[in-house]
Amino acid sequence: MDKKNKIIGIILLLTAIGLYAWDTYQKAEYAKKHPAPQVATAPAQPAQITPSTSAAPTAPTPAPAVAPTGTDADASTGNLAPVEAQIITLENDTIRLNITTLGGGIQTVALKEQADTLANRKTPAENPYLFNADGTVPALALSIDNAANRVPIEWAPPFTVVENVPGKRVVLSAKMAGGLTVIRSYELAEDKTDPHVISFKTTFRAGVSDVVPAMNVRLNTGTLPPSIGDSTHQFLGIATYDGSNFHKTGVADFNASSGFLGMGGHAAKPYAFIPRGENQWQWVSVTNQFFAGIIRFDEATRAQVSDLYIHPAMTHLEPGQVVPTVTSITGEVGFRIGELSNGQESTIAATYFVGPREYTRLANLGGDQEKAVQFGRLFWFVSVDFLCKIFVVILNGLHSILPESPWAWGFAIIFLTVIIKAITWPLVTTQQRSAERMRQFQGPMKEIREKYKDDPKRQQQEMMKLYQEHKINPFAGCFPVLIQIPIFTGLFFTFQTLAQLRFQSFLWIPDLSMPDVIPGLETIGGFPIHILPVFMGATMLLNMRLTPMPNVEGQQKMIFYGMMVMFPIICYKMPSALMLYYSVQNCLTIVQTLITRRKMRRETAAAPNTIVNAETTTRKDKKKKRDKSRGR
Repeated sequence: MDKKNKIIGIILLLTAIGLYAWDTYQKAEYAKKHPAPQVATAPAQPAQITPSTSAAPTAPTPAPAVAPTGTDADASTGNLAPVEAQIITLENDTIRLNITTLGGGIQTVALKEQADTLANRKTPAENPYLFNADGTVPALALSIDNAANRVPIEWAPPFTVVENVPGKRVVLSAKMAGGLTVIRSYELAEDKTDPHVISFKTTFRAGVSDVVPAMNVRLNTGTLPPSIGDSTHQFLGIATYDGSNFHKTGVADFNASSGFLGMGGHAAKPYAFIPRGENQWQWVSVTNQFFAGIIRFDEATRAQVSDLYIHPAMTHLEPGQVVPTVTSITGEVGFRIGELSNGQESTIAATYFVGPREYTRLANLGGDQEKAVQFGRLFWFVSVDFLCKIFVVILNGLHSILPESPWAWGFAIIFLTVIIKAITWPLVTTQQRSAERMRQFQGPMKEIREKYKDDPKRQQQEMMKLYQEHKINPFAGCFPVLIQIPIFTGLFFTFQTLAQLRFQSFLWIPDLSMPDVIPGLETIGGFPIHILPVFMGATMLLNMRLTPMPNVEGQQKMIFYGMMVMFPIICYKMPSALMLYYSVQNCLTIVQTLITRRKMRRETAAAPNTIVNAETTTRKDKKKKRDKSRGR
């Protein structure tokens, strides 16, 4: 029994420490002796393609520096004249695209159902969240590899609008020197698909009597900033998926770090090249904690995908910092375009999902796009994805049947807590009855220990005899305690990645995805005030006081109480949704404990000769100690 209590206490403590370590692992630590290379964040210069009559492909060469607003060549002199970009709007009831005629990319995507800030949560249509608002280039912007160092150079020729069907379709065209025509089209999804999906094509067409050399063209994935709740940037990254393998590159790779406890330290990367490998990529995504941009390639296009170039997109310089912190990254997907001649063309076709990173929504899109939602792993290797998916389905189902209300998600979390408690009620009752029964037999067990303290083998035999005679299982409480660990871990990752909780209020809590605060009492003396973790800690201590812990004393008791103090501290800045669950769970457990104890007391009163009254024995022992200390 002693070993069991030690093991349970250590496991729970390690679980809490492991979650805390996972949550803080990616914090960047910069060293002055190993600064990260400076990366320019200004838009790169456009390039021109010069056709060649040779059959051998030649690498494109960068054009001279031009005005950032675009250029157009004068037919008679060849001089480059600035061209002003025009913005073409394409929208439905859910999203609004601002497409620039300079390069034909998407400057921003306004998500009309998602507010930009907490203060504007009631008016998302007027203050929408803007995808790629912090991007240095438009999403899906074209670029071409520099022949010298493979670093992409933005290629932004001026396009003209050749078709514009409001709310449905936009087609742009640009005719380049050498007979190359580039056609870019965007079309919003029909009613049968998700309204956040954009279908797009980019076609490269050679003139009837022209030859365009082979080249490697790139499309920008778009840029997302880190969310306020993701201070370590653990959810922000660029990922690829080939049907079986998911590979993510995070912001941490571009910041120097000494690692966690000396493990995982690395220097900063100025950029990263990800080769495609043997399997064709189905999609490439850019994500943060709540939003995603996923480029899913058409079947014919997948064979053209060559690699992925990832580089910093946003940086932040703290006072006293020598090297800025990279806070966001962006990617350039490479496509191989073969030599084109005599009117031949090559097309890049894909869908582009831009919207909230909701597991069920992405799963309905097909192509395993829900894998863009990564739930995390306990201790970096134990997967809890199965539990997280169950929790997401249950929460969505509960929310859908609740009346529409600003507090609906809070009530959904409470009902989920009740469901989990109902499922674990018999197991926890078994644990509590076992603990109570052990407490009631504490007197006889103490006598056995004292009587056979010099004979451990005989002591164990007598203990087992006592257990068998009175049907006591000293290990009955292990499993109910251990089963709470994966449940808590699964909810920890679920609530951190559940996009639906963003800006959802409950009671005094303004945002369930963030630590709770009382409006007007956010801090005291600069220290953040969060009520739920404190309440959770208080209910944990009360529950511990109500639950009998026979044979737990001295060092073991210190471990348990130390865990109860550490746990709220570790959870202090975790999402209030998780703290709401755990607080309600503790309250329900307290009620269950009181019910179990009352029922067992009735059983004891009904059969007084079958159970030893440990409380009377304990009082007698205490009286003897007091009398002895007083010299009686």
